[in-house]
Amino acid sequence: MQETTVETQGQKPRSAVAETIGLLLSVIVAFGLGWFGNVLYARSQADKRQAEEAQAQAAAMRERPVTVETAKATMKEITSPQSFMGHVEPIQDVDLRAQIEGTIAEVAFKEGAMVKEGDLLYLIDPRVYQARVEQAKATLAKAKAASENADRYYARISKVDKRSVTEAEVDQAYANMLEARAAIAQSEADLASAEINLGYTRITAPISGRIGQSLLKKGDYVAPSMGTLARIVQTDPVRVVFSLPDKDFLRGQALVEKGGQPDKAIRAQIRLADGTLYSEVGKADFVSNEMNAATASIPVRYSFGNPKQLLIPNAYVTVLLSEAQPKRALTVPANAVLANATGDYVYINENGKAARRAVRLGARLENVVEVIDGLKEGDEVVVDGVVNVSEGAKLRIVNPSVPPATAETKDVPKAAVAVR
Repeated sequence: MQETTVETQGQKPRSAVAETIGLLLSVIVAFGLGWFGNVLYARSQADKRQAEEAQAQAAAMRERPVTVETAKATMKEITSPQSFMGHVEPIQDVDLRAQIEGTIAEVAFKEGAMVKEGDLLYLIDPRVYQARVEQAKATLAKAKAASENADRYYARISKVDKRSVTEAEVDQAYANMLEARAAIAQSEADLASAEINLGYTRITAPISGRIGQSLLKKGDYVAPSMGTLARIVQTDPVRVVFSLPDKDFLRGQALVEKGGQPDKAIRAQIRLADGTLYSEVGKADFVSNEMNAATASIPVRYSFGNPKQLLIPNAYVTVLLSEAQPKRALTVPANAVLANATGDYVYINENGKAARRAVRLGARLENVVEVIDGLKEGDEVVVDGVVNVSEGAKLRIVNPSVPPATAETKDVPKAAVAVR
């Protein structure tokens, strides 16, 4: 009986401790859940405030005008050129060579300079060749004197009594006369050869163009075996050679038959290596008489004026061929067009706000593009500052051609930026 009472009394303290611990744990869990709930609530409130601030900023951005320049969609005459890789060639080029030997007495040009036909380029020491000319002249004079003497002798002997001279003497006098005349012809040929060689001492420009590097300097010895001394290439006009595929050739022939002449039916232009359009228009110069069997193309050649020396022989350019009679189409500046995954689009000024318009484009030219669908003539498109524009954004239009007081109004400006 006593043992049972002791065990019962020992269990009561242990139950009280367990209850206390459980109570404490419940309080801790409840406190933790409350704290965690407060944290989640605070975060949700912060996120809500951030979203509201972002919306407010977006609204403020929409309310803040974006400074832009605009241009109107206009109807223009355009062509849709096809491009081909072309190669610039000189129409004429000359390698200067010596025809005689001697010492260079003068180099009369500056390397890389423009020279004109007939300009003196090299002078070979002419003294030896001048002496040979004088010698040939003296020989010719001697031959003429001998010929005159032979003529007179034959004239006298042919008139004397046949009994005083033999027939053989007369024949010999006649032969001497002919021989003297032949000596004159020989001397005249020698003189001409000497004068030609004297002329070769002056090496002049056979064509006008740009001369390159000189192989020799003053005092150097020159001979015909030394090869090219310098090279001249004609630079104005020049030729551009390219290959035209068979299908394009047939289309071009159809245009020529319609237009009458190649230059009236087809317009040939050049795009330079830096992307700029060359100002001169080409003239048809040559079309080969057979196709290249390996490439199914035909060599074609156009000539271009080159007054500013922008077309350098052996340079590569892009040849643009288009119909000479352009078509009228709606165009906008190329920098007004944006693109994304859904296609091309522009922003237009609609009562002072940006409105997005999807467009379908046609030909792309040097600085404008053809708009087939999506705009109408007179629509004012944003061309500068378009990257900062969004749908519905207010626009502050500052066009160079519009006075500032007018440019800031919400009305559509009546003047547009010139296409650049």
